[in-house]
Amino acid sequence: MISSKFKKINTTLLLSAIPVASMFVCGTHANAAESWKLRQSPIGSFGGDIFAPAEKPGFFGGVSIATPTITGVKGPTGNTVTIPSGVTNVPLGALSPALASAVAPNKYTVSVAEGAVVLNQDQTQINLGGGYITEGTYADGKLMFAANVPFIKATRTGSLVFPSATFSGPAGPAQLPATITGPVDASVKAGADARAKLASGSTEGLGDTELSTVWIKNTDRLRVTAGVSLFVPTGKFDPVRQANLQANTGFGDFYTVRPGATFAYNLDPKERITVAGRVAYGFNTVNKDTQYKSGNFVYAEGAIAKVIGDVAFGLNVFSIQQISDDSYSGTDKTIVINGRYKTMGGGPFISYKLPGEDMALNFHVSNNFKGESAIVVKTYQLRLIRGF
Repeated sequence: MISSKFKKINTTLLLSAIPVASMFVCGTHANAAESWKLRQSPIGSFGGDIFAPAEKPGFFGGVSIATPTITGVKGPTGNTVTIPSGVTNVPLGALSPALASAVAPNKYTVSVAEGAVVLNQDQTQINLGGGYITEGTYADGKLMFAANVPFIKATRTGSLVFPSATFSGPAGPAQLPATITGPVDASVKAGADARAKLASGSTEGLGDTELSTVWIKNTDRLRVTAGVSLFVPTGKFDPVRQANLQANTGFGDFYTVRPGATFAYNLDPKERITVAGRVAYGFNTVNKDTQYKSGNFVYAEGAIAKVIGDVAFGLNVFSIQQISDDSYSGTDKTIVINGRYKTMGGGPFISYKLPGEDMALNFHVSNNFKGESAIVVKTYQLRLIRGF
């Protein structure tokens, strides 16, 4: 009987002979938008500032503190993302020298299906922003020049879970005794735990800087803006950390250009109800650190809010949709592009205008949903904006 022959195998040798690396030959993984994210933040940007009066010329500054929490990663179908195990039809005899002399084991192979990736990340992000609004007008509007610099501290915990190994023999699928399946599954788990431990840890530092030029026009009840933002790679990025699923504060050595436009319209001046909308189009250059280019994307956002006294409250919703495929120009043959980044989100906000001060506070809660090939984020954000 096959089972009696397997019982003679030294399971201790089998367990120690399966190298952890052999379980994770997948190396760098495939995903839409590099590392399941884009430079477009998965947080709505509208708040009580849609009620702000016409911008005063001169310098201005602001600070925001946000605590985004990554609660998972969605794959191209909207389910939890998975990665290959690297173990497909591997001969049992190749796993251990102890099996080399056994005839039957060499006729059997072992496979491990893809494993589920779970990433949880607690992050604190402080953004310092400032700029200048011109006194003169251009096409009946003013120009604003601004910069936004993020400082990020992130702690990530990784988890990787593979299903039990399956075995095949000359007659097809085979049920083998626990003396074989147990050590193999234990080795798979040990490899998964080692990879998850490698992905876990903390990092902190400067993020990528956003530089913007915006044209602003105000009428009686309508405000319109149009402009362009350039994201430059000032953040820390290590391609090895990315390959290990570790966190980076930067996105890599590439640039993102994002033209866009917004409007805010006062529906009812008496009831002080305003609606707002935003649309932007982003495109990326090739990441020189990884030779990977994330596809172009469209960002759309809408909001409605009401003012009572010095308090404004409302709700916003947004969508980020990648509209072109990623591309890869490197030499790593394990890179396989699969799916496009997509996420939706939204949440309530409340703002308070400090009496007698050219200053306002905005608190916003945002949750992601309907994600595909994207991280899932929940965020609490507090913004302070002041004119000088």
